[in-house]
Amino acid sequence: MCYHVSQHKGLETIRDKFKKPVTDLELFEKGYHLNGFAKPYMPVISTDNKEEIGMYRWKLIPHWVKKEADWKANTLNAKGEELFEKNTYKAYWKNRCLVICTGFFEPHHIKGQKQAQSYFIKPREGDFLTLGGIFSWWDNIPTFSIITVAASPLLEEIHNQQKRMPLILDGDEAEAWLLSDLKKEEMSGLMAPYAHDERLEGYRVMDGVTNPRVNTNVEEVLKPV
Repeated sequence: MCYHVSQHKGLETIRDKFKKPVTDLELFEKGYHLNGFAKPYMPVISTDNKEEIGMYRWKLIPHWVKKEADWKANTLNAKGEELFEKNTYKAYWKNRCLVICTGFFEPHHIKGQKQAQSYFIKPREGDFLTLGGIFSWWDNIPTFSIITVAASPLLEEIHNQQKRMPLILDGDEAEAWLLSDLKKEEMSGLMAPYAHDERLEGYRVMDGVTNPRVNTNVEEVLKPV
C-alpha cells in the first residue's frame, strides 16, 4: 500500500513543471518523507478545477462524517477493485485527482528477517510522479485517498508481500483521468498496473521509513544504501 511519499521540491518547481498556478500556499508541506498517517497536505490537480493546483489533505473523510474524531477507518488508500462498490468510496468516483509527489516508499521483505527493508521509487527522468486518487470535501476541507492497484513487475519485486502499488498516471492517461465525462468502464481501464516500469527507478534506502519512532524526514532518506 502507499502510505509514505516524498514531495521535496519547491512550489516554483511545481509551477514550472505543470504550468498551473498554486492555491492555498500556506498549506504546502515540503518533505523528504511525508507520512500519510500525519495527514499532510499535498499538491493536487482535480476535476474540481483542472487549471490550478490546490492543497488537499491526505486521508479521505466522507462528507457525511460529523466529527473527524469519529472516523477511524484507514482511508489513506482506496483499492481500485473496490472503488465502485465500497460505501466509503462509491460516492466519489467522479471526484478524481492527481496527487503530485517526487516518489514513494515501499517495504521489501527478506525471508527470516523481522524488519523490512525500505525502498524508494521515483521517476528515472524528471522530478515528479502523479498518482491517481479520489477526493471528498469534508467540512470545507478537500480530503483524498490514493488509489492502489496490482503491482507491476518492478513493484512485485520490491513490494513482495502485498504486491500492490499506487496508481501511476502520466501522459494521455493522466489527462483522461481528469475528464469530467469519464465513464466507469473507462475509469476501470485506467486503474491498472503501471505499464512503463522502464520509466521508474527503485532502490533501497535507510531502513525504518515506516517506523513512527524514527525521524526519516531528512535528506538522507532519499540516498541509496
